[in-house]
Amino acid sequence: MKRILVFLGMMVGLASCSSYDYYSVSNKPVNSAKYRTYAWLPESRSKASSTYDNDIATDKIVDAASEELNKRGLTLNNNNPDLLIKYTAVVNKETKVYEEPMYYNPPPRLSPRVGYYRGRAVYYYAYTDPFPVYVGSRARKMQVKAGSIMIDIIERKSSKLIWRGWAEGEVNDPQKAINDIPTVVANIFKKLP
Repeated sequence: MKRILVFLGMMVGLASCSSYDYYSVSNKPVNSAKYRTYAWLPESRSKASSTYDNDIATDKIVDAASEELNKRGLTLNNNNPDLLIKYTAVVNKETKVYEEPMYYNPPPRLSPRVGYYRGRAVYYYAYTDPFPVYVGSRARKMQVKAGSIMIDIIERKSSKLIWRGWAEGEVNDPQKAINDIPTVVANIFKKLP
């Protein structure tokens, strides 16, 4: 019984994996020896959809990112920070092309056959139902909502971007997208050197 519960837990965990792709680019390593404090910049108004344009999504992004920064030894200091943190969350409608395979099913037929029984030829008909034949693929276009969450880390003294991490994925269910924010932000910060 215990094995079944463990197996079911693993299956639920695998099924709940996010469908996001994670990327990052870095100019300098962000280490806690050089940088000790951070502060948040005001959010930018570049949102293209109402999915992430609410206080709940904003709080989840800021809380999850702050937790990840605190794990790395940085502390929040709004007066004199070493790093400035900024996020951008966007949802756009995109056209995605899917390739659908196409098959040809030949009609079943009766085919004449020859068999031998005790040295004599016996003629009979056999029913043949051939297998479907792959003949190519057809492109199908679908409208999807593509979402991305981008987190920038800026060095305050030089005002240069030193790290950018982002996640891109399909956002078809707004409630699930907002509930997945902490996991997505944690996975973005896994790319932080």
